[in-house]
Amino acid sequence: MHWSGSATIALAAGLLVAGAAGAAEQKRAGIRVIEATYGGNCAGVRKGNVTQFVAAACNDKTLCNYRIYYKDMYKDLGGDPAEGCAKAFSLSYACAKSGKRERCNVAAEAGSGGEDGKANEFCMMVCTVPPPPLPKKEGLLPATPTVSFPR
Repeated sequence: MHWSGSATIALAAGLLVAGAAGAAEQKRAGIRVIEATYGGNCAGVRKGNVTQFVAAACNDKTLCNYRIYYKDMYKDLGGDPAEGCAKAFSLSYACAKSGKRERCNVAAEAGSGGEDGKANEFCMMVCTVPPPPLPKKEGLLPATPTVSFPR
């Protein structure tokens, strides 16, 4: 069979469109950060103050291990949101495909890991994507079990 140049281009374009649609479908299946707060246990701290920063790092991924680190938080917030108060960290997220909400809470002093021998602290977010269905093969029917009863 001979393919003309336009057929080859059309075929390639179709593959690109299909590939882009597949990528968009996987993107919709990932993490959606709903709210993230650093220092919400302290007076005067606005709920959701770090949502956009956590979302930028984790949205649309199927796995995100977000490191809570005060220097990053201060940089994102333009300084300490509540001086003298030991800050907790909380976030809620959903898996876009299922809509199921999950939470991660880290007690105060969250984010001081890596300093003075303290362990790093993370919020692990996971949204598993089910594998695509197997393609159906035409002409093949699943085996139907036969049951016989004694008379």
